[in-house]
Amino acid sequence: MNPDPLIGQVLDGRYKIEKVLGEGGMGIVYKAVHTALGKPLAIKVLRPEVSKNEEIVMRFRQEAQSASQIGNPHIIDISDFGSLADGSTYFAMEYLHGRSLTAALAEQPFTNQRTIHVVRQIADALGAAHDIGIVHRDMKPDNVQLLDRGGAKDFVKVLDFGIAKVGGSTSKLTQAGQVFGTPHYMSPEQCAGTNVDHRTDIYAVGVILYEMATGKVPFDADNLMGILTKHLYETPIAPHELAPPVDVAPAMEAIILKCLQKKPELRYQTMAELASDLDAMERGLTPRAVTEKIERTMSGPQTLTGVEARVSVATGPIEIRKSRTPMFVGIGLAAVALIGIGAFMMRGKKDDGQQPTAAVRPAEEQAPAQPAAANNPPPDTTPVPPAPALVTVTSYPANAEIYQEGALVGNSPYALSKPDSGKDVKLELRLPGYDSKVVTISAATGSSIGVNLAKKPEDKPKAEEKPAPHVNATPKPKKPKAEGKPASGGGKGRAQTEVLDPWD
Repeated sequence: MNPDPLIGQVLDGRYKIEKVLGEGGMGIVYKAVHTALGKPLAIKVLRPEVSKNEEIVMRFRQEAQSASQIGNPHIIDISDFGSLADGSTYFAMEYLHGRSLTAALAEQPFTNQRTIHVVRQIADALGAAHDIGIVHRDMKPDNVQLLDRGGAKDFVKVLDFGIAKVGGSTSKLTQAGQVFGTPHYMSPEQCAGTNVDHRTDIYAVGVILYEMATGKVPFDADNLMGILTKHLYETPIAPHELAPPVDVAPAMEAIILKCLQKKPELRYQTMAELASDLDAMERGLTPRAVTEKIERTMSGPQTLTGVEARVSVATGPIEIRKSRTPMFVGIGLAAVALIGIGAFMMRGKKDDGQQPTAAVRPAEEQAPAQPAAANNPPPDTTPVPPAPALVTVTSYPANAEIYQEGALVGNSPYALSKPDSGKDVKLELRLPGYDSKVVTISAATGSSIGVNLAKKPEDKPKAEEKPAPHVNATPKPKKPKAEGKPASGGGKGRAQTEVLDPWD
């Protein structure tokens, strides 16, 4: 193998190239030293053949400008930019002696405290970028470096603003319909190729949080289109519902799931809001994501069944379950939880002269209870049976007809109660143009099961019939050819397929 011709050379009379640090399809990153200062640097060089593309050079220059304009200690510092005699372009940046978040996740699980420490710094860096109109659009563990600096461990540096979106949606380099990013960390709006704003970074940070808490990404599949489809249409499995379940603090779970909302308006609206909830959790207070979940429990439709809200407040975890019991029972439990939060927050405050509310008023000041009528029957103390465990059957493509014992019972996704031990249930999934498939549901089946339907060879679609994905459309993805199967679970060893990302 021929050695790299730049190794040993001095660029622009001041940067001596020592070795290759990393290499991508569009450029190479070298370790260098400033000949006058003796300072180690990293030099990113765009390949000569690629430097002929004006748009790529503009994006390369934009990466240098974006990072240098933000001026945040948690964003890599870029100090110089220039061109070489062969037409290739380069920029110089600080040399980071650390390891990526990807490598750190492979070493050992992250505690809640360490996760909060790292993600709060990421939020600080991205919040500074958002404040001046820059959206990263490719946040992932590979783009987070953890350093030991000044005696402090896990000092964060955010890298690679190569596909950052700068300014408004009319930017030449960020036109709608272009798909940029790394599939496992892309927001639904990125997957659909629509315009994105800073909230796409909040979604990506939610994926990173999920991976730090569980060791796997929320959505994985055998190919690129499968991953994009899941981001668009599927709800992430809550960590405590994974098989096997992952022990994640309920407050952390609520924060993660708020970041991963499909609609941007339901996520945190700023990185500062996310950081505030992480701070509250660290101090033992109730994050905003938790109180919002309680409010949704109180105001939700009365016909909901099998919904579980796991809540953590300063006085300890509370579980609020909505089952097939009357809705007012669930509302009453949620109200008690809210009153408990208010009482805890009021505890220890001095009397300001106002009368205590009914929730905290001493017993002797409250109205005496009215005696029950002699002929009133005693209250019913029969225990309420627990809500049945459910299994959700999802098909790919969606909306398949589901038959049980020859009778149509619904369309996918379809939820049913788990059968008793030894009493299996067989379901047949049918969809025009696809081979039918039978699945067996038993007491050991998890809370969800996915079924891939194989397309019949004689019904291959015409090229012009392939619809573009749309966030609000009913998902009918065509089964693509395999593009390389990533490792199961999306954790250690997972393939990092890139989509139009020339900088990784």
